Amino acid sequence: MNQTTTRHIRVIGITGGIASGKTVATTALIQAGYTVIDADEVSRALFATGTDGEKSIMLTFPQAVKNGKLDRGALRKIIAKDDEARQRLNALTHPAIVAQIKKLISAATPPIILSAPLLFESGLSSLCDVTVCVYCPRPIRLQRLTARDNISLEDAASIIDAQIPDAERQSLADYIVRSDRDQAEFVEEVKKLITTIIPNS
Repeated sequence: MNQTTTRHIRVIGITGGIASGKTVATTALIQAGYTVIDADEVSRALFATGTDGEKSIMLTFPQAVKNGKLDRGALRKIIAKDDEARQRLNALTHPAIVAQIKKLISAATPPIILSAPLLFESGLSSLCDVTVCVYCPRPIRLQRLTARDNISLEDAASIIDAQIPDAERQSLADYIVRSDRDQAEFVEEVKKLITTIIPNS
């Protein structure tokens, strides 16, 4: 855990591997009154069904198109198992997502929580004054992911492995919070950490 300085904190980035508990953390922060910008929600809006963003994905990944529609489950499997395909998708989507998040940050009143699973991979960490990593051991994440998305253990492992390793994510973050415990305890530590980072929040 690194120590933050006394500089003014405007944006706190929260990240974590898929099924790590990041959404539980950010939901609690929203309920506590913090402004949260969720990169996943921004992405869903920009590339929703019928948008130009979705059409660009369909043109780039025709193998993920079924009956004239984008099969997002098929797309996720493709990019989980093909590094080159994942890089092409990121090159297509990340610039638009980052640009929109920059607009939202400019329009919001700090402190702002920026929630992004690919905080470091996408470069969104450069918009943050402090970063927090939510960590959960791989076996628990596999269990959560297979149950949540009704997918095989093999597919869940591929999705997890497509993201940067936990050790790398933790080494890049200023703070680490473990979620493999009682949920109420986890949530309280997250909120306590944020008030430590921003004493007057």
